[in-house]
Parts: sequence; structure tokens; C-alpha cells
Amino acid sequence: MVVHVLLFAYWLGADWGVYVTSRYVADPKLTLEERRRFLQAAFRIDLLPRISFTLLLPVGVQLAAYYGAWPFHAAFVPAVWVFAIAWMILNVAGYLRAGTPIGDRIRGWDQNIRLVMAPLLIAAGLWSVFSEQPIAPLFVALKLMVFGCMIIVGLILRAIMKNWAIGFRRLATEGPSAAVDAIFLASLARARYIAYFMWSLSGVMAILGVTRPT
Repeated sequence: MVVHVLLFAYWLGADWGVYVTSRYVADPKLTLEERRRFLQAAFRIDLLPRISFTLLLPVGVQLAAYYGAWPFHAAFVPAVWVFAIAWMILNVAGYLRAGTPIGDRIRGWDQNIRLVMAPLLIAAGLWSVFSEQPIAPLFVALKLMVFGCMIIVGLILRAIMKNWAIGFRRLATEGPSAAVDAIFLASLARARYIAYFMWSLSGVMAILGVTRPT
């Protein structure tokens, strides 16, 4: 339980740090070098949310099994741990090799994993809510659904922030302009509401974990 809470706190707190720092990346009053330094700071802070988020699933499954709320074969929990640790290593490798061809490939692999995981988790949770099978406790089924939704929201955020790469290329070649600034500001404006939704989902996860509706 303590590890689960710590991972949740480290993910949410560091994610807020990335969000705050990103506001300075989009600030047209700052120089290109200053904005790059803030981007680098946001990138470094982002490692902790990456690690924490990938470990939330196996720790949650372990807790559910401990409380007797996970119906699958005992070997399923270790399998989830093996998968999650491999996924975490992939994320760290992508972080360390960012900006390189192998880093881009790793990022693509990670995105494909998320694209598969999200609908599977949502479908499993939704099926269990209505049929009470294979997961009977309502709070576990709902948490799976919410976690799947959080993965989707994270992918949407990634897609939005890809525009920043375009913005920095244009800043370097064209220099500051209203058109370039609009790329950053528009992306940040869209990401702001998506981030709020992500944090709302994390609040729902916390409420479900504490109240445990059945």
C-alpha cells in the first residue's frame, strides 16, 4: 500500500513540475536558449513520471491479489511484474537515447504498447463492471478502466506536444515570430485542459482506492 501511494505521489508531483516548466518553454518573452534550458529541465523531470506510471499497474495488481480481489492464476501476477519492469526499462532507454534514431524507435515501441494496453484495460474493466467476471470487485474493474483512459490521455498529450519540435526548428531557422510563438501557445493551451483531465482521472483513481466500492 505504501509503495502504491508513493508511486502515485511521485507521478503526480513530478507531472505537475513538467507542466509548470512547460509554460516557460512556450513563453515568447524568453530567448531561444532560455526556452531550451526549460525544455531540458522538463525533459529531466519527466523521467520520474515515466517510471512511476509504468509501475502503478503491477503494484495495483499485486495489491488486488493480496486482498483477494484478483481472480486469475497465481502466475499472472509475476507475469505482470515482468512485463511492467520490461516496459519501464524501455521507457528509461528511450529517455536516455532521446533525439537519436534508436530513441525514436523505442518511443514508437512504447507508443504501440500503450495503444494495445489502453483498449484491453478499458474492455476488461467494462466487461467486469456489467458481468462481474473475470473481476468481481467493482473498484478494481473501475480502476482498470480509469488507468486505460489515463494511458489514452497521455498519448493525446504526446501528440499535442510534438508540435514543439516543429516550433524549435522554426525558431532556430527563422528566429522569433508571431507565427512560431502561436505554435507553442496553441499547443500549451490544448495541453492544459488535457492535463487537467488527466489529473482528474488520477483523483478518481485515488477515491476508488480509498472507498473501494463493491
